[in-house]
Amino acid sequence: MASSQTHNNDKIAHPAEAGVTIYYWPCSLVLLAPSLLLDRPASPLCATLRIACNEPYTIEVEGKTLQTRASLVAPRAGRKRVTAVNSDIALFYIPIDMPEYAALKNKLGEQKIIDLPFDDVATFVPTIRKAMVETLSRDAIKGLVKDVVRAIAGEVDAARMPLDNRIVRARAILDDTPLNEVRLESLAEQVHLSPSRLRELFKKQTGFTIGQYARWRAVWRGALLWQRGMKFTDLALEAGFHDLAHVDRAFNEVFGMNPSKVIDADYVRLVNCE
Repeated sequence: MASSQTHNNDKIAHPAEAGVTIYYWPCSLVLLAPSLLLDRPASPLCATLRIACNEPYTIEVEGKTLQTRASLVAPRAGRKRVTAVNSDIALFYIPIDMPEYAALKNKLGEQKIIDLPFDDVATFVPTIRKAMVETLSRDAIKGLVKDVVRAIAGEVDAARMPLDNRIVRARAILDDTPLNEVRLESLAEQVHLSPSRLRELFKKQTGFTIGQYARWRAVWRGALLWQRGMKFTDLALEAGFHDLAHVDRAFNEVFGMNPSKVIDADYVRLVNCE
């Protein structure tokens, strides 16, 4: 039975055996699956918002267990287990340290996990279901995230301010730099900022530290290289990971799943929304 399978993902073919669609762009993603069984402990970089379009799911975070249809988990909170069977679940990764998500961050406060009223998000169920079986446009999926956040936060967040050109340049450099070659001093010199000012401004405008952003990009670089047919050991080196254990930790930090599960084309559909 599915409930017994949740205690050891190695006994099932994939944590999302009915398939999973992942829309992704820098520092954000939307993961959609009919069922999702995760029991590997993880502490994602982003806040994670889960909505069940069908059956409720069970989630355990920092010793607290909820059975619900909508919840919000703080960044870096220790998520132990998610059991979503026939839930048609949507998982949103949201960098709440970005200014545009200030209202959502305030709603979460110091709590590690909060149970959300499903009625606040019920109107988005048709769009979520559509995104599972079709491929939404980049603007449509990002618009869904904004609308869901607005519905939960209870107010319209401040309009997103354009990124400082130096941060745009820094992100572009990081996008093309293997993880093991990222150096703060070199990056700061290239964008004409002091290291301390770059560190401060980057975190303020992106919601991530430079190291977190670099790891996120390395994970996606690895996934794309796998899709292009590169061997796992080769893509690990190409993306700049120190070794296979480093790859495993980084993928778990983003997805809560082993790399082989994330990039398994038999189960996973990746949609680039950059």
